[in-house]
Amino acid sequence: MLVMPEGVDVSRIQPHLLKTNDVVLLDMPDGFIPIRVLRTEFFNYLYDPIAEGQLPNEVSPSSSTDSAKNVGFYAPELLKSGIIASQPINVLRVSEPSTLYQVFVGVAPSYARIFLALPATASQRNLDVINWSVAYAAAGFIDGYTSPLTCPSPDSEFIVLSQMDPAIGYANILFEPIRPLLWFYLNKVRFGVLLDVDLVMEAMEKRGRGAEAKIKTVGGFTRFTYQYREVFRINPIPPGATREQISQILMAPGRR
Repeated sequence: MLVMPEGVDVSRIQPHLLKTNDVVLLDMPDGFIPIRVLRTEFFNYLYDPIAEGQLPNEVSPSSSTDSAKNVGFYAPELLKSGIIASQPINVLRVSEPSTLYQVFVGVAPSYARIFLALPATASQRNLDVINWSVAYAAAGFIDGYTSPLTCPSPDSEFIVLSQMDPAIGYANILFEPIRPLLWFYLNKVRFGVLLDVDLVMEAMEKRGRGAEAKIKTVGGFTRFTYQYREVFRINPIPPGATREQISQILMAPGRR
């Protein structure tokens, strides 16, 4: 059982946490990367965007009466810290290729909206007809009603890999400034790339013996370029790949 500070409720996200020995398909823009979870470590991190220096000041009031357009808005920025001695440009940066962060986030105040870009150059959760922005902040957000500071929602989940920096933006629908606060619930995962062709075939076909493979989307529909071979030493497996194709991708030495 997870031990959390008094008043914190992680019951909604606990069933979604990756656990040791889980087989996971990372759903990337160019296909799937199969991994097995080796170890996990769960902890929380309270992040004040203004105190840390991500935001210069409070999110300004809305000038609109419909909570959709012309709200107070800060476009996504890296989660930097001016408090940590090394002053990292991204506190959620993953340094090891064999590690990922499974992140859930609680938001305060309740009416604060956050927007995710992952990686920082690729805004996610957009409508096909328009991207969220100061001109239209009515879609693609997580707010404190959906994912309260001390009771995070599974809907707030995102996956951070090595060489992938997330960025978060903010919107304010009120007529007064707000000071957002984020509580990150981090599942730090050490993993190995799954190279057993039979197990990968089972995972891809969702007919695993025992527990079914989990699928975790990395980023979203907005495409981005990623150095797969540098991080995983394999290329992604396309949906519908044959056994021969999977074997060619996974084979060593010099994995393709």
